[in-house]
Amino acid sequence: MSLLKQLLISVTVAIVAILIGTLAFSIGAARAYLDGQLQSEGENAASSLALTLSQPANQDPVTRELLMMALFDSGQFRLIRLTSPQGQTLFERKRGAGDGATPSRERTPPWFVAALPLHQATAERVISDGWTQVGQLTLEVEDSYAREALWRSSVRMATLVVVAGLAWALFVVLLLQWFRKVLQREIAAQVQAIDAGSGAHAAATDRSIVAELMPVVRAIADTRERVQATSMEQMARIESLELEVNRDPGTQLPNRKYFVNELRRALSGDAGRVAHGYVMLFRQWDLLALNAQMSRASADAWLASVVEHVGQVLTDQAEGGPQLARLNGSDFVVLMPALAGPQAMSLVQQIRQVLLSMRVRLAGGQWCRWSFALTDYSSSSSVTGVLSRLDYGLMRAESSGQAEVEFVAYGDDEVVSNMAGETLWRQMLIEALEAPGRLSLAVQPLVLGSAERTQLRSEASLTLSAPSGETLMGSLFLPVAVRLGLSADFDLRAVALGLVWLEQHADAELVVRISLPSLAQPDFLARLREALQTAPGLQRLCLELDAHGLVACPQEVTEFCGAMAQAGAAVGLRRLDQQPMALAHLHALALRYVKLGGDFAEQSWQSPGALHLLQAMLQTAATLGVQVVVTDSVNGETLRMLHAHGVLTPAI
Repeated sequence: MSLLKQLLISVTVAIVAILIGTLAFSIGAARAYLDGQLQSEGENAASSLALTLSQPANQDPVTRELLMMALFDSGQFRLIRLTSPQGQTLFERKRGAGDGATPSRERTPPWFVAALPLHQATAERVISDGWTQVGQLTLEVEDSYAREALWRSSVRMATLVVVAGLAWALFVVLLLQWFRKVLQREIAAQVQAIDAGSGAHAAATDRSIVAELMPVVRAIADTRERVQATSMEQMARIESLELEVNRDPGTQLPNRKYFVNELRRALSGDAGRVAHGYVMLFRQWDLLALNAQMSRASADAWLASVVEHVGQVLTDQAEGGPQLARLNGSDFVVLMPALAGPQAMSLVQQIRQVLLSMRVRLAGGQWCRWSFALTDYSSSSSVTGVLSRLDYGLMRAESSGQAEVEFVAYGDDEVVSNMAGETLWRQMLIEALEAPGRLSLAVQPLVLGSAERTQLRSEASLTLSAPSGETLMGSLFLPVAVRLGLSADFDLRAVALGLVWLEQHADAELVVRISLPSLAQPDFLARLREALQTAPGLQRLCLELDAHGLVACPQEVTEFCGAMAQAGAAVGLRRLDQQPMALAHLHALALRYVKLGGDFAEQSWQSPGALHLLQAMLQTAATLGVQVVVTDSVNGETLRMLHAHGVLTPAI
């Protein structure tokens, strides 16, 4: 039972007791008063009648009887009796219970008469004739009027008491309800102001407060001050812990955990965001070399400067709220939610330009390298899928050896959903190298033609039979092999399979691609020479490199071309149009052909600069005796121009 209910019950019991006591004492006093009045009336009437009957003129029996009858007929007396001195009844009139009962007596409830009986008022007087006693007069007063008066008085007092009790009860109920509201309002306001600022506290103290609640308010105010002090201390501690948990200690950027949470929110469309955007991942390849070349403090300062400049680019692009985070030591990521394609690509290019402009030279003289990957996401994407596509794109960028942004679109057919981690990849790739038959060549014949001749050439790509039964193309697993340091093993296996294929196909020419990271491995060239020593038909084998190698690692490419020329194998160069700086190194290489893109050849007719560049490439190749191959179909005008210069194009 609540305190208010206990208080209400106790007060009600006390008031009821007081009202009942008051009613009882009031009725008792009225009853005593009426008893006294009846007795006094009887005494007065008896004295008056006795005096009258004692007069000499009233000594006649008939006169005495008339006087007593007149008094009895007044209805105020129940009994009039006159007895002689000897005890003989001379006159008696008595009103019975049913004789001459007044209506007022009948209106008095019997239970009330029985509960509150009045004292029977009786008066006696002596009647004398001179000095002689004539008789004794006895009077009993009729109390019906008194009982009626007592009943009416009791009813009025009881009604007053009940009305007063009900009014008091209503007052107490209203008072308790008001007090409860005031108590709840004031205490709740004070308690709620504990966690609020000074404005809420002022609003709580400005209102009028019940005086009885002032000690409680003061106690709550003291508690609020202590709680606020403790809360501020705890908030500072929480902020410090959040910084430690969600921030990278070196650059103060959000870490991987924070980024994954933000990416999950972006995918789910929380905080009113549109569940569509882009994510960019870029990696500093030579961070370990920089730490070895520079002091740790200098490397951290350079990295912090890079992060600051990238952050400035993101700050200028306020729309969409892009966020920069650090996944690990060398990997950084940019989340670009709700950005349209052109905006995202513009921002990506700005970031790329900043990173390339802030590169530093390594001890060997080359610039430190950045790799870039970009992907998009939608509401149906998953965090694992987004990170897997970025990882795949970064591996593809590392494999190409170029500082271009590799874009992997959501739903790209080349991306396997739920890509395995590096441990599973490593295990599968090593098993493929050790188990016979797991690796094979997919050979695509290519018919090339010009105005004078037609040439048949086959291009090979390595395929892998996964344990699940599906066949993975080299474009999917070779970037992983590059990342895991296994590219040389797979390139050597591709060359070995190509030699077997050449033995089975006489007079055919086969092209096998070699990845640039394999050239950087110190034992690759020696192992390749050993594999080619006793192989027949080397003049029909052509090993193809990316033209970017002439810019990134010209010494290794030159050494490779020289070794292949000594062994009798040919070397080709692809994507020369994307690396025009490689023209300066062509004269030092023994090449069979160079490849150009069809888009570049067609666009050269619309741009004088591109046309001069194309002509320079064709003239340089013609001077060196190197074939020029355009890998894509071109329009008729471009085709005629290319054939006029002896360029080979795919035959229709």
